[in-house]
Amino acid sequence: MKKSLAVLGAVLTAGLLAIPVYAGPSVYVSGNIGAASFNDIDQKTPVTQVTEGIISTKTGINVLGAVGVKCCVTHIRLEAEYGYQRNNADKIKMRFGVFGLTGNYSVTSYMANAYYDLNAVVANPYLTAGIGVAEVGVNNVPNPPYIINETHSVLGYQFGAGVAIPVTKFIDIDARYRYFGTSRVTLSNDNGNFILPGSSFLVGLRVGL
Repeated sequence: MKKSLAVLGAVLTAGLLAIPVYAGPSVYVSGNIGAASFNDIDQKTPVTQVTEGIISTKTGINVLGAVGVKCCVTHIRLEAEYGYQRNNADKIKMRFGVFGLTGNYSVTSYMANAYYDLNAVVANPYLTAGIGVAEVGVNNVPNPPYIINETHSVLGYQFGAGVAIPVTKFIDIDARYRYFGTSRVTLSNDNGNFILPGSSFLVGLRVGL
């Protein structure tokens, strides 16, 4: 009898050890900062969608802050993110020449993100994608006879990849690449429309609570 109980206990123990262990949800905050660039902005006429000019911008800054939760499924994180990016206008290429520009283009974003963590020993790579609202600002950019100074809310989306390097049990260094894009932005006074995609390389911290 004792031998049978011992065998049963061993089987139960082995079975319990074989069941995946899921930790409860854990909350974290994160912050990232880095260099950001917009792709060339192909500004089109509202009706015919003919290119009016191709606008280039200078390298700018991107700042992200987020609150997230690591779900019971070990590899999945969900996150609410606030972001701000600004790039100074550089020049516009038109049919009859290239002209310098002043002012800047900015994006304030409110995103819902999902992450898939590829947990490793030393560093933890991950993939991410998100969708939300992008407030695109065209700030003091000349388009004669107007000076454009307006903001429009459009759809924003992003995807990227990164790596988290644990420093302590609750703190990770986070380095990532992000591609961000918008749906079409239509300016007032028939000043054209455009989409605003771009890339960012960021570094920051993720802190567990």
